[in-house]
Order: sequence, then C-alpha cells, then structure tokens
Amino acid sequence: PRSTRGGRFCERVVVVMPLSTARAQTARPVAVCRTTCRTRQTRIVSSNGSGGSGKPVVRQVLRVNKHHSSRHRLATPTHARFGDNFNGRSTDDDGYTADTPDALAATCPLPMNIEIKGDVPYSEASRRYRRTVFTNADWLQHRSNTRLFGNLSGTFTSGVVRSLVTEVTAVASLGLLCCVWNGLIGGFEDFHDVLHAPAFPNIHEVFLARLPALPFTLASPALGLLLVFRTNASYARWVEARVAWGRVVSHCRNVMRQSALWISINPDAKSSIQFSSSSETSFPVDQTISNDQHLHKIRCATWSFTRCLANRVSGPEDEMALQRALLTRLDASSANRLLRAPNRPLQALADLGRAMNALPVDEKRRVEMDKSVILLGDALETCERIFTSPVPLVYTRHTARFLSCWLLLLPLALWEPFGSSWNHLAVVPASTLVAIFFFGIEELAVQLEEPFSILPLSKLCDNVWDGGVELYQEQWDGNSALGTSSPITENAAAEFVESMRL
Repeated sequence: PRSTRGGRFCERVVVVMPLSTARAQTARPVAVCRTTCRTRQTRIVSSNGSGGSGKPVVRQVLRVNKHHSSRHRLATPTHARFGDNFNGRSTDDDGYTADTPDALAATCPLPMNIEIKGDVPYSEASRRYRRTVFTNADWLQHRSNTRLFGNLSGTFTSGVVRSLVTEVTAVASLGLLCCVWNGLIGGFEDFHDVLHAPAFPNIHEVFLARLPALPFTLASPALGLLLVFRTNASYARWVEARVAWGRVVSHCRNVMRQSALWISINPDAKSSIQFSSSSETSFPVDQTISNDQHLHKIRCATWSFTRCLANRVSGPEDEMALQRALLTRLDASSANRLLRAPNRPLQALADLGRAMNALPVDEKRRVEMDKSVILLGDALETCERIFTSPVPLVYTRHTARFLSCWLLLLPLALWEPFGSSWNHLAVVPASTLVAIFFFGIEELAVQLEEPFSILPLSKLCDNVWDGGVELYQEQWDGNSALGTSSPITENAAAEFVESMRL
C-alpha cells in the first residue's frame, strides 16, 4: 500500500490478479514506489486467495533493491510529520543514489569512456567527475610516497591530456610533416644508415621547414608570464567561488541553529494569534503552527536557497533535477512559486525572510538572524558576478593565440637541435611532450575559470538539508533546548580520553 513520502518503501510487494491478466502482465516491467525491482517471482496459488471467485490467481512477489530498503529502515521517523513533502536525510530520498558523479572518489582517475550526448567534448563531459570531496583516506593517498610515480604513469591517461587530443595531434602532425618534407628536399637515411638522394633535388634549401631557435628563446619568458597570470586569475576565481559557497553553508546553518535555540525559549501562547511587539514595530505571529512546523519551514527555505543558487550557476541539464528536488522536499505552492520566479535564489531569500518573520521570537533575535540573510545575499551576488563575468576575453584570446603559434612552429625550431637523431624524428616526440604540458597549463586555466561546474554543489546543498536533522532533532523528539541526556562527568571524560590514547 502507498503511504506518505517517508514510508513509500517496502521489501516485498504482493500483486494479486486473475490468471488471464497475469499472463499479459508478466512480460511488462512493474514500477512500485519508484524503486527499481531487481527480481520478479511469479507463482500460481490456490483459489482461496482470490476472494472466493474460484479462479486461480497469480501472486507476483517483487523484491526491491535491498540497498534502498536498508536506507529507508534507517530513516528518521519524522519523514511524514509535515504532510507529503519529504523530511528526512538527503540519503533517504528516492532520487538519491550513492553512485552519482559527485560521489566519485577524490583520488580516483577519470573514467576512460564517458557517455557523451551530441557534440559535447570530453573536457566538458568530464567536468562532473572533478567535484572532489576529500576524506582522511583521500588525503593519505594524496600525500603518498609513490604519488610522483603514480602521476607520471597516468600522464597519457589523465583527463587533461585526453581533452587536448586535437591540439597535441596538430603539433605532432606538423612535426612529422616537417621531417618528411625536409627529407624529400635534403635527403634521408634508411634503416641501414645509408644516405639517399633527395626526391626533389631542384628545390633550394631555403624552402626547408626550419627556423632559428633564438626567437623562441626570447619569447619564452613572455609566454610564461602570460600563462602564469592566466592560471592565477582562474585559480583566484575558483577560490572565491568556494569561499562564497562556504559562507552560504555557514550562514544557512546559523539561521537554523538560531531558530532552533530561540524558538524553544518562548512557550506557546494560548491565543491563536499573538502580536510580537517592540519599540518600533509590531506584527502578528501565528501560534497555531507548532514549533516543529516553524523549524521545518526554516529548514526548507534555507535549503531551497542553496539549491536554487546551485541551479542558477549551472547549465540547463540541472533543470529537471531542480524540479524533482523542489517538488519532493517542498510543498506544492512553494515549489511552484520558486520554479516560476525569474530569479529563484532571490525568491528563496524572500521565502526565508517570511519564514523567519513568522517565528515566535523577539525583535532583537530576529534582527540577528536577518544579518545572516544579508550575508547570503552578498554570497549570491559574488556567485553571480563570477558566473557572468569571465576573465577578460582579450587577455584569454591573446594568450591562446600566442601559445598556439609558439607550439605549432616549435617543430621547425627543433629541426637543427635534433640533427643527430635518425632523420630528425626526435622532433616529433619532443614537440608532442612540450605541447602536452604547455597546452595543459592553458587547459587548467580554462577548467578553473568557471568553477561552479567542478564544485560539489549538490554535496553542499545536502549538507545544509542534513544539518537540520542534527539541529532540529531535539525539537522533533520533544526535548528541551538543552537536551535531556545526562551530563558527562569528569571521571567519565577522563576514562574516555584514556581509552582513546590506548
């Protein structure tokens, strides 16, 4: 049977139907509670289970994924407290899966084969796998003594190198073409080191594909400075974006923490409507809404702001995920209001302000909470500024042109220095290796310039949502603001510290 949102899970679903209907249905997949059914068992039972009709019926037992059922059994028992909207941890949501791209191990290499739709290049399709969230194990591997050899062994399989296949192939092709053209004009050696006459002896040596190395030596410092400034500017944008999202998460938690603390100080009034008065203003506070419902509205408002902000700095591929998330965790009116808003984060801030204004707290505390909302607006402006204003295009294009010309002409400058190699073929691997690392620096700057698609925004949004479980759990359990657990004595604390040392 279908229950509320928090209880829409089961391990066994029994579907009873007539035998004629079952024969037509056995070849169809059956969706139960939006949970993937792994196996289907069909067996004929006696007519006693058919409601006295005397006809044999088929009992289909659908065994759902144990992973989903185990997660739901561990869910917080307050899922369905506020109607049909979701009210549990993010991992208890039906749409949450542990194998999402955001959950890729931080030190795990990018997959070799990525499903690419349309003409999306590999560099763009692989960005969702760069949303790293480090743990202690990841830091240990990151500081491993064998990290240098591991990084060198993965040079030609890294995501950056695979993103540069076109550029590096162009440089390598020009190097190979240079060797072939010069061999046809100036002669070439066979595998027995025998020098053969040129195929075009009438062409003058001035047409050899070669250049002096001095111009490249003089231009190298200028190119290095351009690449350094370009990379530093992109990295500064990544840092600013991450700091802005850190402030978003911090101030959202502050709003929930302050509401959980201060709402429990004022006892519920006897009248249905109270007026919270101060020296300047007075406004009605609806006392018919319980404290739990007030806190849940604050939690939904803070999370919806982070989720709408993540959508605003994301591409159109996030639109369906946003609609599903809002309709799952918010009530229908709030979700539709956000989806219709031209600026969804601003609308979410307005909803948060209304939810705070309805809290039964005094004016001074409400002003303190509003300071966090002001800082959330500042973080929104920071994210919009980074997303809509790239590094000046004139700087980016000039650096790309300089670098492309320098690397495409590099094989011609390496012709004479590699004259001791067989038919100068060492020019090809040398120019290819230099192109990988120089183009790689420019690719890193491009990848970091727009930081939001490589930041774990869904994880940060889930942190805000899940923060309400820890901050509001005492309220939902009916405990006081200080909790009902017994305090830890000094002896117990000393014993705990000693056990940790052992």
